[in-house]
Amino acid sequence: MTTPFKPGRRLLADADALAAASPLALADSVAEAIGQELGQAVRLVSAELETNRAVQAEFGELVTPSAVVTAVQSQKGRELRTEVTAQLEGNAAYSASVRFAFAEAIDNTDEVSELFCPGSAGWNSELRDRLRDDSEFSTLIEAYDGTIGLSIGGRPVHIRCYRGHVLEVVSRSILGADFVLSIPGDVFIDLMTAERNRFMETAMSGEMRSTGSGYEYLRMTSALMRIIDHARAMAVTAGYAGSESNLDTNLQVA
Repeated sequence: MTTPFKPGRRLLADADALAAASPLALADSVAEAIGQELGQAVRLVSAELETNRAVQAEFGELVTPSAVVTAVQSQKGRELRTEVTAQLEGNAAYSASVRFAFAEAIDNTDEVSELFCPGSAGWNSELRDRLRDDSEFSTLIEAYDGTIGLSIGGRPVHIRCYRGHVLEVVSRSILGADFVLSIPGDVFIDLMTAERNRFMETAMSGEMRSTGSGYEYLRMTSALMRIIDHARAMAVTAGYAGSESNLDTNLQVA
């Protein structure tokens, strides 16, 4: 087994532009190139393609690929799962993204931190402990009785709150979330590795989308920003983002 790549690792830096064919053919070519960088032992287990349906790349047009590792997780101690989001950029109007998952058999999981996979059970547990110890976050939710929902790279995170207290952070709460803020995996990595918390700019740019109660989403905006502060601190702890100097000074990195 090769040393696992950490989230935030950029791939395809030296990749040649691809001649546009069908979106599926493009995705297949990109998957092969990513697989070669991850190691010959990996196998592709899933791929989700999302294209800009307004404009399609013309046949033969050059499309530039880029990719970033968004999550790494050990499954049952026997398999390493690496998630990668690839972007395909053609002319100014065409774009597509593909979310891949690759798997590789492993013998040793010591180098795979639970914090490498946002939304995993270990990541949720760490976030829960941080939020419970954060007096500022308690103040932000002191009048809130509900569930804040996130979807990070497709993994749901439900933060159940009751009047200043964090009851649980789990993949799915019994009654569901009041709203769900969907953050694509590569967008989440950008939030984690930016020099400062860019939550508001990212939200205003349309890179994240909210479903459910718009009222509760707006009411919890400051709480969401604080959650991102803690997620950024967790990324520093895991060793795949920046340094403590880029974090909110009120946060302590474990």
